[in-house]
Amino acid sequence: MNRFNVKCPSCTYPLDAEFYNQTTDLIECRSCKSKIQVQALPALYRKVVKSTEGLKAQLDDAVCFYHAGKKAEQLCDDCGRFLCGLCALPIGEEMLCSSCLELRRKQEFGQHQLKPRQMRYDKLAIGLTVIPLIIYFPVTIVTAPAALFVAIRYWRKKLEFAPGMRRRMVLALIFSSLQISGWIILISFIVWGVVNEQ
Repeated sequence: MNRFNVKCPSCTYPLDAEFYNQTTDLIECRSCKSKIQVQALPALYRKVVKSTEGLKAQLDDAVCFYHAGKKAEQLCDDCGRFLCGLCALPIGEEMLCSSCLELRRKQEFGQHQLKPRQMRYDKLAIGLTVIPLIIYFPVTIVTAPAALFVAIRYWRKKLEFAPGMRRRMVLALIFSSLQISGWIILISFIVWGVVNEQ
């Protein structure tokens, strides 16, 4: 059984265990066709013993990067650090250390990665007024009142890291009011024309 997913260093494509420890020629990666050689140590095939506390390290054992007295049980899939059972964080199919997990979060979400995603009602309101004008104008008979409702309902909602929110809300109020006024004028002209013809 292969404990770790050994990947091609060029393209990170997972390599099959049959390619490990080949003494003849270099093998070719199935994805990027680069020539590589994989030397797997016997520990790669040992059965995994998962521990939440971490095993005490013996004199000749590899130790955890973060806990010098604990035996290494896993490798971080990103940086390759030895990790004890306490430090190995299973994320999907991978094992990561806390540093690599934090680095991934920063890369994925930017510097405000710990903030939950928030609904941007200002962008919703402005979108409800502008997008129908571009795509299909008659839809504004429904979207303009919806935008007006969203802008009024969430006027006092304060979001962190949302510069320009008030400005977009004001624009949404103006645009939706103009669209509603336009519909009222249009409908009144139609009704007035029908009444005058009779």
